[in-house]
Amino acid sequence: MNLEKINRNTHYIQAPTNIGIYAFKNKNVLIIDSAINRYEAKKIERELKEKGLKPKYIINTHAHTDHSGGNNYFKEEYPGVEVFASEKEKVFMEHPEIHYLISSSAYPSKKLKLRKESKIDHVVEEGTNKINDEKFEIIDLPGHALGDIGIITPDRVAFLGDAIFSKYTLEKYPLTYNLHLQERLESLNKIKEMDADYFVISHGKKILNKEEICELVEENIKSTNKTISEIVQICEQPLSREEILQEFSILHDIKTNYKGYLVNLCSLTSFLNYMIDNDKIDASVQDGKLVYFAI
Repeated sequence: MNLEKINRNTHYIQAPTNIGIYAFKNKNVLIIDSAINRYEAKKIERELKEKGLKPKYIINTHAHTDHSGGNNYFKEEYPGVEVFASEKEKVFMEHPEIHYLISSSAYPSKKLKLRKESKIDHVVEEGTNKINDEKFEIIDLPGHALGDIGIITPDRVAFLGDAIFSKYTLEKYPLTYNLHLQERLESLNKIKEMDADYFVISHGKKILNKEEICELVEENIKSTNKTISEIVQICEQPLSREEILQEFSILHDIKTNYKGYLVNLCSLTSFLNYMIDNDKIDASVQDGKLVYFAI
């Protein structure tokens, strides 16, 4: 991991989940997303120490483990570290079982290992928020999760979390994960209006400029519409969620495990609910089975 400068005091560490770093004048730093676990958090720590920097604040774009899994390590190793998140994502981080309540439709089985809770010290709201007397703009970008946020540093660098996916991610995962597809599409269009010069997405290898992020927004929308069209075709005959997911998985040669299947089923449901709301499909109970069908 290497600390790379983007603009003035704003840096990032390229990793499986990119980490934002804002360095204050006193050498304390704000970490934007904290990696997936303690092991990865230690890598961030080593890089900061080499540059004479000290973790003081963390802000999570959302509660998914690859974005907040290092929170507890930093809080344990650096007493006084303060963690910020949106109000909705605070609930998920302090009650991590909710993640699997959603995908399992009940309390999860022991096959799904629950992460430890992560306490949030401060809730941020859309608009200007002060951290260590510096102003950061918080943008609500829900959809992928319920309370995703984007952060614009004083150096006009925007960190977008998973509110938008890289072209590589879109190609690798034909069924992108969302909890609320309508809100995600609205958030994508909102990204185009953000007043920033540089854009960092969590799972990408390049810092994007304004023109590039707008192009990527269109790629994300195009990918979403393609998935919707494929689901409509699959639903030419009435099928259950599981049958639709089976057909979609065969179409795209998706291989997964128990946990991955539940995640995919959850994301598919987000698409199905959006499609019902927009009159592309309908649903009914037939012979004791909930089925979906094209209109």
